[in-house]
Amino acid sequence: MNGSQRLQLSYPPLNATMPRWSADGKLIAFPAASLGHPVNIFVVSADGGEAKPMFPETINQDDGNWSPDGTSLVFSHEGINTGNLADFSIQQINLKTHEMVTVRGSQGMFAPRWSPDGHYLSSLSADQHYMRILALSTQQWSDLTTGHLLEYPSWSRDGKYIYFQDTTENGLELYRVSVADHKKEQVVSFKDIRRPSLFFGSFWSGLALDGSPVIMRDTGTRAIYALEMQWP
Repeated sequence: MNGSQRLQLSYPPLNATMPRWSADGKLIAFPAASLGHPVNIFVVSADGGEAKPMFPETINQDDGNWSPDGTSLVFSHEGINTGNLADFSIQQINLKTHEMVTVRGSQGMFAPRWSPDGHYLSSLSADQHYMRILALSTQQWSDLTTGHLLEYPSWSRDGKYIYFQDTTENGLELYRVSVADHKKEQVVSFKDIRRPSLFFGSFWSGLALDGSPVIMRDTGTRAIYALEMQWP
């Protein structure tokens, strides 16, 4: 998007997060919400223009992910203000037919991620205690790993590992788990890294093209001032 192009929104001002490119690099999908509206997934052209919501406002969806072939999106569906983790599920929408279906066995799950080869779908439990993986060829789920507070999963480009964060007694740490043998190993600790304070996504992490971890870090400065008052 060059300097002469702007993102146009038909909605009220949005709090947008976690943008994701389509496989052909032409579209960007991102979840966003405005005051009084549930979270919705918007899509905008990479060349700029109007960002349009994909679904009616009566459903609450988040964390959209493109299929590797660009024909579908999966996303987390959440019950609105129910407080019931069982109301979470993963939905898949065909972008050509606009048919939407619930992914089999995904009740109580969120944060879907397609594997790079399109053969698997990973997700986290709504309580963030475990990660599961769905073999799309057999439609069978299997448990992949567990933790205290799992978040921000990312597949490695070769499809061999899923990277994720977990909050442990030692603070926030980055792990990866092998898809082949389910072996879990620590990658790096974020304990002494100062993170920014944002409305959402302060502790986001991802992977660069070479597989190295990417995070947001607070590099700002803070100062304390003393004021001398001179009263009339």
